[in-house]
Amino acid sequence: MIPVIGFIGEKKSGKTAVLTEVIKVLAKKGRNLGVLKHTGHGFKLDHPGTDSYKLFHAGARKVVLLGHGQIGFYGSEQPEPGPNQVRDLYLSDLDLVLVEGFKDALIPKVLMALKGQAPKWADKIGGLIAVVSPKKTRLKVKHFKPGQARELAKLIDGYIKSLRPRRELNIYLDGKKLSIKPFIKDFFLNSIAGMVGSLRGAQGAKRIQITIQLPKAVSVPIPGE
Repeated sequence: MIPVIGFIGEKKSGKTAVLTEVIKVLAKKGRNLGVLKHTGHGFKLDHPGTDSYKLFHAGARKVVLLGHGQIGFYGSEQPEPGPNQVRDLYLSDLDLVLVEGFKDALIPKVLMALKGQAPKWADKIGGLIAVVSPKKTRLKVKHFKPGQARELAKLIDGYIKSLRPRRELNIYLDGKKLSIKPFIKDFFLNSIAGMVGSLRGAQGAKRIQITIQLPKAVSVPIPGE
């Protein structure tokens, strides 16, 4: 399983600064990292006059740019996917996905409180594992000072070591994640891993991706219903 850990806090609370330092430490350890940044006010990745801009505004729902080993992707996605879904669909080749924002998502979170006081809403936030603040706050989680990026990175690296070896299966139908009962998930995991593992060239693989395109007339029974 690829861990997803969020960095949350008030606006201009130092999220990006701390996140940058943590990334530097983890990158030196050889970790393959991804970052997902959430913005509540929208954004534009292109500008008028470019070919990709013309194609998107002509009616293309999504545009992908490829060149010299780089990839750029933008388009419309409704409803807005959560961080775990973005990981599964677009960032599944990494060791860790760090998220800036998404304070209400069901993921482990680190709170930035560089002014020394945790915001009132922090008491109701689920999944809080640490707080970064000049002094200890009222929150009963691990405390790190702003200059302790190395120590915070060690905590996060522990999540990689504990969660990465776990097997995980997620199934999406037209981008919507299905709820799967544990015994059905185990059945899929064992069956697919066994079949794919017997194929030539499969040895040493860490990730299996299977895409099935279905005719519109096909009805797919949803497990558990």
